[in-house]
Amino acid sequence: MILWGCLSESIPKEHQTGNIPYRKAGQGLMKTRFLVSLLSIIPLAGTLVRVVPPPRPPPLAIAGRKTVRRDKFTAQLQQSSKLFVSGDFHDAAAVAQRGYSDALHAGEPQIAARFLNSLGRCRFALRQYREALQTYLEARNLAETSGEHAAAATADLNISSLYSQLGQIDAATEAAGRAMRRLSGPDRLAQLPKLMTYLAGLQAVRGRMPQALDLYRQGIAGAERVGDQEVYALAWNDLGYRYLERGQLPQAEPALLEAYRVRKLNHLRSIESSYRNLGMLRLGLGDSRSASALLDRAVALSKQPGGLRPNWEVYYARGCVRLRQNRIQDALDDLRIAVRLARNWRRETFPDDATRITTENIVQRVHSALVEAGNKLYFATHRRALAQETFESAEANRAASLRALLAEPHDWRRNLPAEYWETLQKLEAAEMALLRSPGALAVERVRQLQGALIQWESRAGSNIDVDLPDLLEHTRHSLRPETAFLAFHLASPDSYLWAVSRESFALYRLPAGPEIGAQVTRFTKAVRQGSDTAQAAGSRIFRTLFGQLDPVFREKPRWLLALDAQLFELPFAALVEETRALGPVFLAERHSLQIASGAGMLSPDLLGRRFAEGPFIGVADPVYNTADPRWKGSQPSPWLGFFTARAGDSAAAGDLHLARLAGSAREVADCAAAWSGSRTPILLEGPSASRQRLLAALSQHPGVLHFAAHIMHSGPDSSPNDSRLAGSGRIVLSLTLGGQHEVLSPVEIATWNLEGALVSLSGCSSGSADTLPATGLMGLTRACQAAGASAVVASRWPTPDDAGALLLYFYRYLRAAPQAGPAVALQNAQIDMLRSHTWRSSPLYWGAYFITGNQP
Repeated sequence: MILWGCLSESIPKEHQTGNIPYRKAGQGLMKTRFLVSLLSIIPLAGTLVRVVPPPRPPPLAIAGRKTVRRDKFTAQLQQSSKLFVSGDFHDAAAVAQRGYSDALHAGEPQIAARFLNSLGRCRFALRQYREALQTYLEARNLAETSGEHAAAATADLNISSLYSQLGQIDAATEAAGRAMRRLSGPDRLAQLPKLMTYLAGLQAVRGRMPQALDLYRQGIAGAERVGDQEVYALAWNDLGYRYLERGQLPQAEPALLEAYRVRKLNHLRSIESSYRNLGMLRLGLGDSRSASALLDRAVALSKQPGGLRPNWEVYYARGCVRLRQNRIQDALDDLRIAVRLARNWRRETFPDDATRITTENIVQRVHSALVEAGNKLYFATHRRALAQETFESAEANRAASLRALLAEPHDWRRNLPAEYWETLQKLEAAEMALLRSPGALAVERVRQLQGALIQWESRAGSNIDVDLPDLLEHTRHSLRPETAFLAFHLASPDSYLWAVSRESFALYRLPAGPEIGAQVTRFTKAVRQGSDTAQAAGSRIFRTLFGQLDPVFREKPRWLLALDAQLFELPFAALVEETRALGPVFLAERHSLQIASGAGMLSPDLLGRRFAEGPFIGVADPVYNTADPRWKGSQPSPWLGFFTARAGDSAAAGDLHLARLAGSAREVADCAAAWSGSRTPILLEGPSASRQRLLAALSQHPGVLHFAAHIMHSGPDSSPNDSRLAGSGRIVLSLTLGGQHEVLSPVEIATWNLEGALVSLSGCSSGSADTLPATGLMGLTRACQAAGASAVVASRWPTPDDAGALLLYFYRYLRAAPQAGPAVALQNAQIDMLRSHTWRSSPLYWGAYFITGNQP
C-alpha cells in the first residue's frame, strides 16, 4: 500500500472535515529528523513501498478494417507520451503533430482531438503558452463536434492549468468547472484526482483554505485509488506550497516531504519543484545552509529542458536564500539570471492586457529582490553602477504592460472580430448583474466571458516586449531642465527613492514600506476629516519621503513622480514642505506634480500630437431616474420586468439609486467656454449622454474629453481576480429608453482611440482604484492612458457637485499656456483655490485632484 504522511497532524482541527486517508509512516519517514538524509541529496531510506503503476489507457475501439489503423494511432499516442515523460518534448510534439494529421486524413476526429491534447501538453512544457492555448482550444472544438466528451474535458482541464500558471484565476476556475461538467463514468473517475487538485489550488489562491483542504483530500484519495503517482505527489506538493505561502511552516513540512518521497522513489521529473519548495521551507525555518543545498539541487535540475514551472523561479529562490545569508554578490548574480529568464518567460505568455498585468505582478518580486540586493551592495560600496542597475531594473518592469499595450499597432483593436465586441458588451452587462445580485451563476457568467475576451485578445495581439537600453540616460535626456524625476520603491526592510535630473542622479534609503504606508493613512485621513493634525502629519511624511533630497532635485519646480503601493493614495499636493509664521507652505505651492507611469514611458513626443488640436467633448448631467421628466421611455410593467429579467441585462434604474448631478451641466459648459478651442464644443447632456452619442463624438478625435457623471465602484465580490478591473470604477451614463443604465467600464474605454487627448474625470473618487505591484493605479486613469490619452485629471475622494471651479481655472491656465502642460495648469488652479479664502481653500477640496501623464 502507498504510505501516507501525517497530514492530520498538519491541518488545524477546525479544518479537519471529511475523511482523509492517513497511515503512519512506519519508521519515522515523515519525521523532521529525516531531513538529515534529505539534505545530503541521497535516496530516502525507510519502509519500502509497492508503487502502483497508473492503469494503462483502454485500447481504442476497433471495428473491422479500422483495427490496424487504430492500433497504429494507439502506438503513436503511447510513443508521444513516452517521449514526453522522458523529457523529449520536441520529439513528442513532432509525433503528436504527425498523428493528428494522419487521424484527420483518416476521418478519425476523436483520435485527432487526443493527439491535439498531447501536442498542447508538449507546447505547455516548452512554455509556448500562446500556441498551447490555441492547440487546446482546437482540441476542445474537435472533441465537441465529434462527441468525444473525455477529450473535451481533458482540453478544458489543460486550459485551466495554463490559465492558472499565468495568474488568470477566474478563467482557470471557469475552465475547470466546465471540465467537471463534461466528465462521467470511468472518465470522471480517471480525471477526478487531477481536477480536484487543480480546483483546490484555485480555491487556495482565493484565500478559501478550508474549501481547498477538502478538495486536496479528494484529489489525494482519488490519485491513490487509481495509482497515479504524479497526481498524488502534485497534490501533496501543492498543499505544502499553499501552507508555505501563508507562513504555516509546521503544516507545510509533512506535505512537502511526502511529495518529495513519492517523486524520489518513482524518479518523477517534477522533483525539481520539491527541492525548490523544501529549500524555501528550510529558509523559513532559519536553516539557510540546508536551504542552500536544496536550492543548488533545484537549480541543477532546472537546466534540463521543459517542465511546467518557469525556470526563473529556482534562481529567484536561491537568490533570496543567499540574500538571507548575507552573500550579497552571489544573491545578485542569481537574481540577474532570474530577471533575464523571467523576461524570456513573459515573452511567451498571452499577449492580452490582463495576462500582461498578471505576469508583470508575478515578475515584480524578482525585480524587487534584485533591487534589495543591489542597493545593499551599493550602500556598502557606493558604486554608482549598482544604483543605476537597480533603477533600471525597477523601471523596466514598472508599467511594462501599459508600455507594451501602447506599442501595439494602433489598429490592432479595430481588427478584432465582431464576436469580441459582442463578448465585451455581454461582460459589462454580466458585471452589472453581478453587482446587483451576487450569486454563483452570475460569477460563473462573468468568468466565462472574461476567458473568452482573453482568447480573442490573444489572437489579435502580439507579445511586444519593449527593450529599454540605457534607461537612465534616456530618462535624463527626456527631462526638461526644470524637472526632477522621483521614483519610489516600497519594501521591507528598506524602501528606496531614486532621483534623476538632467545633471544628477542619486539613490536614497527610506523607512520600510509598512511604516510609510501607516504615515500615508494617517495623513490622508486627517486631510479628509479636516483635522488639526493634518499639518503636522503632512510635514512629517514630507520629511520622510523628501527630507534627504539634494538641493539639485529639491529646487526643481516640476516633479514627476513614479509611485508604488500606498503612495498612490497620498495627496502629495497637500504635503507641508515648510511651516512659516503665516502658516504652512504646501508642496503644490512650490512644485507642479504629475504622476508618471514610469521612466520607460517618458518621451516628449510619445503621443505624436497636441491635445489642443481637437474639439472639447463634455458629458454631463445624465438621466439617472425614470422619474426624471427628461426621460422619454415608457414605464415597464413590473410583471413584465419579472418575467423578462435575466442575468446579463444592464442595471435597472432603481437599482443604483443615483442622484441627479444638476450642477454638472453648468460645470461642463463653463469649462468648454474657458477652453474656447478653435472648434465648437460637443456637449452631451441629459438623454444625449449615451454610449451611441459619445462614440459618434469620439470619431471627431477630441482634444479634451470631460466627464461630469457618477462613478460607480466595484463591490468587493465583483471579479476579484480580473486584474484589469481590480477595484476599478465605471462611468454611469443616461438611462436607455428601456430604463437601463449604460455603463462604461475600463475594459471598454481602453479600446477607444484617445490619442493625444486630455481626459478630465470630474466624478467623485474618479481616481480611486486598487494598485497592483509594478502596474500601479488601475481603473479609469489607466484605461484612458491605455487608449492613448496624454494626461488624465481625476480625484482621490468625493467632491461636491458644484465644485467645478478648480477645473474651470485649470482649463483657463492650460489654454493660456499650453506649452507649460497640464501639471502646471493644475498647480496654478490649486494655488488659486488655496488663496480664495473660501471653503475651497481647504486641502480637503483642492488636495483631492491629481494628474497622471507621461509627457515630461
